[in-house]
Parts: sequence; C-alpha cells; structure tokens
Amino acid sequence: MATPLHSPRSTLGLIRLALILATAVPAAAQAVTLDALFARVTRCQFGNFFYAPWDTTQPTHPYFSERKLKPYRDKEGLYYFKIQDTLFGLPAVELFVPGTWDYHGVVLDVPLATARKAMQQRFGSSFNESSRTRAGEAPVLVAYRGNPTGQSLLACVERPYADK
Repeated sequence: MATPLHSPRSTLGLIRLALILATAVPAAAQAVTLDALFARVTRCQFGNFFYAPWDTTQPTHPYFSERKLKPYRDKEGLYYFKIQDTLFGLPAVELFVPGTWDYHGVVLDVPLATARKAMQQRFGSSFNESSRTRAGEAPVLVAYRGNPTGQSLLACVERPYADK
C-alpha cells in the first residue's frame, strides 16, 4: 500500500531525499570562486591565497587544486595562471598570485572603460592609480599591457600584515 504524501512517513522520506541530494552536489558547484578570493580587494587583503609548491607543509590552495591549475610561468616568486573564470561578472583570463611576493592580479577580458564602470557600480570606485594604490592600501585598475585596448588588469600590492 502506498504512503500518502501528507503522512509523517512520507515527509520523513522527502527530508531524507533532500539531504541526500544536498550532499551529492558536484564539487564544481562548491568550488572556491574568484569573487570570494577577491572579496576584500578594496583593502588589498587576500588572506592565505598564494601558491607555494616548495612548501610541502602547506596544501595547495583549493582554487588551484579544484581546477587542477598549474602555473604557466614562475618569475621571481610570482606565479602566472591561465584561467577561464569570472570576477564580479567580468570574464577573467589570467591570474597572478604570490609565492614570495605580496602581489595579486587578475587580467579581465574587457576594455578598461568596461572594467572601471563595473568596479564603480560594485565598489563605488574605479580604482584609478593613487598614493593609496602605491601604498598597497587599495587596488589599481589599468589597461593590461599585453592587450591594452581589449583587456584590463586589477592588481594589489599588499602591505605587510603588521601595517594593516
């Protein structure tokens, strides 16, 4: 005999099914996002977002391990990654993260004017270069030298933690 949908037994079954489905969400849906990693970009704070393959005591950051990303370039402690992602709704194609530097950058696949408009709407700032950006207190948004008419670079040089 079938259990009526309004019975306590069917309700318990529906709850169990919901819990099973909730825990069976694909890993990609639970992935670390660039938006989360750059959430405190206005203060140039990135927490523990770095890449240190030489340090076997530190696990690889989930952003890299979830996507199986490896740097295409390592120059003087700065790691360069090709990505296909979005940051605050804008397409992101490259990511620069520190190994030994305190520099974070992301190349946005949109012209500078488009990126500045989006940042102005989201943060109330278009992140023009200033004394605050040079001091590592605020990000800077500039035309990316690799494609100055078609891409933008959002970057921060973090201040030492003692100064924050």
